Amino acid sequence: MRHFLSTASLIIVLGVAVIGHAASWMDGLPTVPVTSKPTDKVWATVAEGGGDMAKVGIFEVVSVQGNTATIKNKIGTSFSNVPGALIHPIGSPAKLKVNDIAFGDSWGASKVVGRVKSVEAGKVTLRFKFGSALNDKVVDHAQPLVSGVKPMALVIYRNNNSPYKGLVIAKGNGKVWISTDSGHVATSAETSVLQLDMAPKGFTVGQTVYAYQWGFGYKAGTVTKIVEPYHQYEIKLTGKDKPEIFIFSEVAAKI
Repeated sequence: MRHFLSTASLIIVLGVAVIGHAASWMDGLPTVPVTSKPTDKVWATVAEGGGDMAKVGIFEVVSVQGNTATIKNKIGTSFSNVPGALIHPIGSPAKLKVNDIAFGDSWGASKVVGRVKSVEAGKVTLRFKFGSALNDKVVDHAQPLVSGVKPMALVIYRNNNSPYKGLVIAKGNGKVWISTDSGHVATSAETSVLQLDMAPKGFTVGQTVYAYQWGFGYKAGTVTKIVEPYHQYEIKLTGKDKPEIFIFSEVAAKI
């Protein structure tokens, strides 16, 4: 019985105090002092699942050790030795209005990119795609998009010469670290990365665009119909017989 309790206690401790480790994708990260203070909420990226997997989300700063910090997620799991290069301030939702494109965080669906459906009592409802379904959901946090090629900006990067979309989680020394749609981390030369333009004012019928297909990246096509203004478009991809419907976040104005 005593052995069982000791084992159970060990499991609980491990569940609430994860010791951070330097995953291989962290190699070459710039040295950046942590400017956030304990109890601050921040965007951060932590190693997950081994290899080049990582989790991006909003965490609370527990303590700061110069160029690293200990942070915890919403359920209290702690991550230590998180480099300052992977810790960034959260933006304000104050200026968001209906139909704006916003980036946000929602428990169970991190890296949310959606259009604002409503703002009520400071709570933001986003329409976004999760899996294969569209969701209208009050998110835990929403903020305006970050412009340029900088941390927490949505960008287009190249893999084997094919264009893909991702989120910048760190930048420095001429390189950009990008969280991909599959949760992996890719690195690219800064000069080869482009800000993702999802046309904040919407696309028009007849416009040449680039639609995103999982595993294949962006493919050229033409808008044939506006299914839902700002939100959904029917697009005929080059080489395809029939048009398909895409949510705005899957469509780029240029690559």
